[in-house]
This record gives sequence, C-alpha cells and structure tokens, in this order.
Amino acid sequence: MKRYIQLLIILVFLLVLALIFLIPDDLKTTVINKIQIDTIGHVIGFFGLTWILVSLMKLPLINTVICLFFYSALTELSQYYLGFRSGEFFDFVADVVGISFFAVLQWIFLLYQQPKGIKR
Repeated sequence: MKRYIQLLIILVFLLVLALIFLIPDDLKTTVINKIQIDTIGHVIGFFGLTWILVSLMKLPLINTVICLFFYSALTELSQYYLGFRSGEFFDFVADVVGISFFAVLQWIFLLYQQPKGIKR
C-alpha cells in the first residue's frame, strides 16, 4: 500500500509540473497579477480555520474540508449580492487553497506518524 501512495505522490507532482509548463503565459500572468494581500489573507485565514476545527476541536478531516469548501463558496456568493462587499472568484480559490494546503499537510503528517511495526 505504501508503494501506491508514493506512486500517487509522484504522479501528482508530475501532473502539477506538466500543468505549470503547459499553461499559457498570458494565463499565468493573469493569475499572478490577481494575487494581492487580501488573497494571502484568505489562504492564511482558511488554513488557520481548518487547523482549529481539525486539531483543536477534533473534527474529522474529510468532513471539515468538504464543509469548509461549501462555507467558502457561500460566503463569497453572499458577498457578491451585498452592496458594500464584493465576492470574487479568486477569493474562493484562495480559500480552497488554504483548506487544501492544511489537508495535504495533515494527511502527510498522519501518513508518516504511523508506527513502524504496522505493515500495510
């Protein structure tokens, strides 16, 4: 089972590298220009929120991730219809990146935290 996980990590890494090199330069420039301090705040905020819910409140990781994906979508959608706020798609993407980044780090931590005597 461990070989499959290592193979999966390598395949995901190669897919990300391929996407980086295959994405047109104008799209990369557009995405980089959209990154602002607000976007970084969204990533850090939702990373922290996920950490609080999973680590401190001991909620299941997968359920928390799914619920936070919906929560971030609903908050951005509701901000779009408010007069004094503006909901942006890139803020939603930043929220998802923050949530996913914590989930991947937690998954890797749990994967390598298993006792060495247990073989899968």
